[in-house]
Amino acid sequence: MNAITTYANAKDPNSPLDIVPITGTIGAEIRGVTLSGDLGAETVQAIKDAVVRHKVVFFRGQKELDDARHEGFASLFGDPVAHPTVPVAEGSRYLLELDSKEGYAASSWHTDVTFVDAYPKGSILRAITIPEAGGDTVWANGETAYESLPETLRQLALLQTLTRFPRLGSCTVKVSCDERFQRTAFY
Repeated sequence: MNAITTYANAKDPNSPLDIVPITGTIGAEIRGVTLSGDLGAETVQAIKDAVVRHKVVFFRGQKELDDARHEGFASLFGDPVAHPTVPVAEGSRYLLELDSKEGYAASSWHTDVTFVDAYPKGSILRAITIPEAGGDTVWANGETAYESLPETLRQLALLQTLTRFPRLGSCTVKVSCDERFQRTAFY
C-alpha cells in the first residue's frame, strides 16, 4: 500500500507551495500566497494541483482580494461562469453575494450547479465577514467515499444520481451515471 491510499490527503512533497493538509481525506491550507497579487505560472499550476489533490484549499488573510481581483483569480482556472439561476452581484460579471441575511444561506447539503449539462469544475468562496460561531461550511470528498465502497457497489450498472432543484420547485431528476458523464464537460 502506498501513502496516498492510506492517507488520501497527504501533503505533496514536490509542491513548491507551503501546504498544510487539514484532515486525512480533504482540505488543505495554502500559506504564503497573496491572491490579489501577480501569480506566476508555476504558482498557478501548483494551486491547481493542490485543488485536485486536496479537493478544497484555503487561503487565509486575503484582505486585499476585492471583487475584481476575485474574478481575476477565478479566471486563472478557466472561464468563470455566472450562476444560471441567481443574479450576480452589482458591478460583477460572475460573483454571487451569499449573505445569509438576504436569504442565501444553504441549509442543506448540496453540490454547486450540478443541474446544468456543463457544470463548473469548482467554486471559489471568499468570506468577508466570518462569524465567531456557526456559519460552518462543510465539504465531502466524493472520490474517497467512492473508492472506499466495495467493488461490487462501484460496479453497479444502474447507479443513479439524484439532482434536486429546491428553489425551482420540488422536482427531482434521476440520471444514470453513464448518461451524466457522457454529457458533462469536464475540464
